[in-house]
Amino acid sequence: MKRALTSLLVSAILSLAALGAVVDGQWSAEGSAKTAPKKLSIHVNQNSLSGTMDGMAITRSGVDGGFFWFYVVRNGADFLYKGQIKGGKIELRESGPHVHRTLTFTRVQ
Repeated sequence: MKRALTSLLVSAILSLAALGAVVDGQWSAEGSAKTAPKKLSIHVNQNSLSGTMDGMAITRSGVDGGFFWFYVVRNGADFLYKGQIKGGKIELRESGPHVHRTLTFTRVQ
């Protein structure tokens, strides 16, 4: 039992480290929806995220394995973003007042 728990803990730590190495950096949105965020700057801090989306601070964030989430206040309203890395891109599900869509971001070179 102890060995299984240790293995699970090591796996979780490695997942967080791998996600941090992949997610950290500057990202730019694909597509041209006028109301969609365009720029994402993100950094993984153990089990949370910091950074900005279109200059607005990322708040209330978390990391769980290969998935992450965060909130951004845009136009006075809370927007929730849930995402993961897929094919070297960040795929985010955006939920806010009257908005439910998927956004894709590519790394800025």
